[in-house]
Amino acid sequence: MNPLGAPFTQKELIDSYQMESKWVHDFFSQIQLADFFASSKDVWTPADNLDHLIRSCSPVILGLGLPKLALRMRFGLAKHQSRTLAVVRHEYTNVALAQGGKAGGPYLPDIGEETAETKRNLLSKWQYKSEQFVQKVGEWSESDLDKYAVDHPLLGQMTIREIIFFTLYHNMHHVNDVSRLLQQPEVEWFDRE
Repeated sequence: MNPLGAPFTQKELIDSYQMESKWVHDFFSQIQLADFFASSKDVWTPADNLDHLIRSCSPVILGLGLPKLALRMRFGLAKHQSRTLAVVRHEYTNVALAQGGKAGGPYLPDIGEETAETKRNLLSKWQYKSEQFVQKVGEWSESDLDKYAVDHPLLGQMTIREIIFFTLYHNMHHVNDVSRLLQQPEVEWFDRE
C-alpha cells in the first residue's frame, strides 16, 4: 500500500478512497476463514470489523446523497472551516476514543453464520458500498464539501469534507485493529500533520 499522504481536494479524496477500498478488500480477502471469524474475548473478529466498516459508511453514503436543502434543514450549514484529515484523526483517536467513545446501536456488527459465504457476502457488500461512496463524493463540488454539515455520533458537527476524512481514517483504524489481532504490522496510510 502506498501512503495516501494528506488528501484534501475532491479528486484526492476520491483517488485515496478508491486505493484504500481496494486495499481493504484485498486485506480482508487474504485472511484465512478460521481467522476471519476468530478473536480473543471482548475483541471484534476481522469479520466484525469489516461488517462495522460497512455499517459505518452506509449513513455517510445516505447523507452524501440527500438533497442539500434536506441537509441544511436537518443539520444547518457548517459552523467552522473544514479541518484537515490529521486534525480529524487526532480528534477521533486522542479525544473521542480516549474519553471512552465506542460504536453502538446500528454500527455494532451482527455477522450471523460463520461461513465462507458470509465472508464472500461481506466482501461483496464492501465493494458495493465503496463504489456508492465514490459515486456520491463525486457529486459534490469543492465549495459544498465545506459548506454543508452532518452530525457524527462521537465528533459532533462535521463538514462533508471532514466526514469523508473520518471515513478514510476510520477504515485504516479498523484494518490496524485487525492487523494487531492477527499479530501483523500496522500500516500508516496518512500524514499525521
